[in-house]
Amino acid sequence: MNRRVLFLWLLLSLPILNYAQNCNCESNFLWVKKTFEENDAGFQYTISKKGKDAYELHNKMYLEKVKHLSNNQECATLLNQWIRFFRNGHIGVNYIGKTKKAEKVSEQNKQPIEKDLNPLKATKPLFEKINENTVYLRIPDFEISEKKAIDSIVLANRATILSTENFIIDVRNNPGGSDASYSSLIPFLYTQPIRTVGALFYSTDLNNQRMLELSQNPDFDEESKKTFKNYYEKLQANKGEYVDLFNKKVNITKMDTIQPYPKNIGIVINENNGSTTEQFLLTAMQSKKVKLYGRTTKGMLDISNVNIVTSPCGDIELYYGLSKSYRIPDFPVDDIGLQPDVYIDKTIDPSNWLDFVRDHLNGK
Repeated sequence: MNRRVLFLWLLLSLPILNYAQNCNCESNFLWVKKTFEENDAGFQYTISKKGKDAYELHNKMYLEKVKHLSNNQECATLLNQWIRFFRNGHIGVNYIGKTKKAEKVSEQNKQPIEKDLNPLKATKPLFEKINENTVYLRIPDFEISEKKAIDSIVLANRATILSTENFIIDVRNNPGGSDASYSSLIPFLYTQPIRTVGALFYSTDLNNQRMLELSQNPDFDEESKKTFKNYYEKLQANKGEYVDLFNKKVNITKMDTIQPYPKNIGIVINENNGSTTEQFLLTAMQSKKVKLYGRTTKGMLDISNVNIVTSPCGDIELYYGLSKSYRIPDFPVDDIGLQPDVYIDKTIDPSNWLDFVRDHLNGK
């Protein structure tokens, strides 16, 4: 079972069905606090950095605030502010009310943007040959639902990419998704073995229930369900501990071929890149062909694999992380981000970034 598939399917919700007798902002706060402390993979890491005294002072201040609020959107907003003590990414509190309805963007309404318009408004992958020396690929999202579209446009233009000197990959505003969604790009940038640092999963009853549900999901084949069941049993046998499900701190990817073209690859990034997009950048940065252009990324990768649970009152959802990267504390990304090789300063309008990158790759 590919570990990337596991990472994708962990981004699901796990409702809690028992309801508290007293549903108010204070009770929701105490539930969020307790659930987060007991289950988030990054809780202890943050406390070790910021200290228990700072955390207790933070709690005291918010406890006074929640006592004066009704159990509504304002309460959820305050709880979302409370949780930012820990980090900015892969956590959150969201108000859903008693009658939550899932709202999804219709795939029929997500159409590729025309080439003569702003590519940042594209909702689907977009490819264009800028000139005889440069090709351009815009990828707005790495969600697994976009993998087919990404793979399709890469395959359709593979010959062009492999015969052109410069390749611009624009991932500005791409928030992340699934590692599998960028796999078709790796052969173009590969120059040497790629090292991917693994993660540890924090084992608790609540966290492990997610794995058990995956092992029973009818959408998976029998081999996948068996793999999830083995993960569940391994986690259950080590409750309260950080567990290496894959028995490997670093995964090394080797390929047989180093493509002569493209010679230079410029990846355009900005402050709205996080999660899987940052993992893609960590992969790409290991290539001798690649330079990052733009602004420092968001920084939300160290504590990952989001689990979503519903409060006993049924009106708020808590988001928290199930895993902790082996990179920390030596190479943290959360709340720091990844810096570009070539910084694009604020005198250059975002609409002109591609011209800047194109000229830079062409030595102008």
